[in-house]
Amino acid sequence: MANKTVDAIIIGSGIAGLMTAHLLADHMNVMIITKSNVNTSNSSCAQGGMAAALGPDDDWRKHLADTLKAGGDHHNETHVEMLVKRAPAIVSLLDQLGVPFDKDEDGALVLGMEGAHQNRRIVHVNGDKTGQAFTEALINAVKERVEILDYTMVKKLVSKNGRVIGVHTEKECIYAKATVLATGGLGGLYEHTSNVEEATADGFALAYRAGATLIDMEFIQFHPTLLRVGGETMGLISEAVRGEGAKLIDKNGKRLMEDFPLKELESRDVVSREIHKALQNGNEIYLDCRGIKGFKHSFPGLSERCEKALIDPTVTPLAVVPGAHFVSGGIETDSSGRTSLKGLYAVGEVACTGVHGANRLASNSLLEGLVFAEQVASDIQSVQSKFQLVYSEEDSDITVPHHLPSKSDIQIRMTKFVGIERDLSGLLEMKSWLEQFLPYANQILSTDSHDTIECKNMLIVSALITEAAIHRTESRGGHYRLDFPKRNDHLWSSTYVALSKEKGAQITQKEKRHLVLENI
Repeated sequence: MANKTVDAIIIGSGIAGLMTAHLLADHMNVMIITKSNVNTSNSSCAQGGMAAALGPDDDWRKHLADTLKAGGDHHNETHVEMLVKRAPAIVSLLDQLGVPFDKDEDGALVLGMEGAHQNRRIVHVNGDKTGQAFTEALINAVKERVEILDYTMVKKLVSKNGRVIGVHTEKECIYAKATVLATGGLGGLYEHTSNVEEATADGFALAYRAGATLIDMEFIQFHPTLLRVGGETMGLISEAVRGEGAKLIDKNGKRLMEDFPLKELESRDVVSREIHKALQNGNEIYLDCRGIKGFKHSFPGLSERCEKALIDPTVTPLAVVPGAHFVSGGIETDSSGRTSLKGLYAVGEVACTGVHGANRLASNSLLEGLVFAEQVASDIQSVQSKFQLVYSEEDSDITVPHHLPSKSDIQIRMTKFVGIERDLSGLLEMKSWLEQFLPYANQILSTDSHDTIECKNMLIVSALITEAAIHRTESRGGHYRLDFPKRNDHLWSSTYVALSKEKGAQITQKEKRHLVLENI
């Protein structure tokens, strides 16, 4: 197998990975590895925008309070404070990179409203094409300054003496002083998802096999409104559509969220559960956009999808279904993006910085990826010259191929047993089913195909989510137990489920610094 050496490897081409690469590229030799086209990521599909306290009646304290409330008070509050304080500067940085934010006739940023925010603070580009614009600007910034290996699968991380020193791809071994996982989410574990099809949980599985610690994997956020045409989904319908007045109704025209204080703008877990319950009872749920003026101008991307489906949303309500959207947990990191393994960083959705708690506040994900990309890049530059790279031999295969389930089998079972609503009986059934495959899924063979690796990654991460969901005997944010339907602050307010290959699942105390929020 051929060998290559660079200063930093970034796995993934979403905004977190691209921003990290952009900030490192002038200082070192950087390589981006992505298993599809560099333009394909969950980031590129993000519609709603990015949150930043920029309005005259808004400030970082309000943004912080909304984040803590939506996330069920399960945060690393120091990291949340850093996130919301940095948000306005991130908007300025993107503006300098050429991101064409939506502005009014006077040149002021147009600020949108989304669920669980108390103020208008969402910046957009071309209505609902924000992620695409961010991604394009960052690709333009890095394409001539970094090496990009697209259509390349990372099979496993290379470690030596407890340090991650590079990766094995399908073709070669690449060594680096710093390796950054920026692989995005895990929506592909479920039947319905807003994620791109490449989101098969690869980064979580890579980290777990290497021995890194993962936390809070039970907190899966389901987006309430994926557009449903026939039996298929056609991407999500941005929260911003509800922010501009769209209403959720049933097949009889009755408003679904009538009895809730914030109506359609309750947090995503609340809205998703209500839609899920209605669908389980045989009802159909629709998003009624007929009262929104200038719909096509405000939401051009959604309008294009509706046209392809021969639907006029100004005349006909849109059928919706909840879908897996975001995981609030992930690979445990500190404020600099460092994982529990030396030489390995994680940033973006694959990381758990603690800023989302149990349920991410709308439009905080792009912000998190960019803020912590700054932290990761700064740390890599500060430490990259302090150690010498030691090369490693490739591991030999120690197991034989084994029959694995189809991806569809995994998705159906995860949706049924570890989805929007869970209970111990279903979780144990899922765990029992998964256990037969795990000895094989935990070993990547040199002969494994791209599809087989993805399937093994899905099995490993499904097991991590299931185990975490079994341990958390309460309901909070994106984790809802039918047999423990109440939040239990006495037992769980400052604890999390930590998962690692060596130690299994452990309940661990989380250090929290409670902030005094004045004038809110």
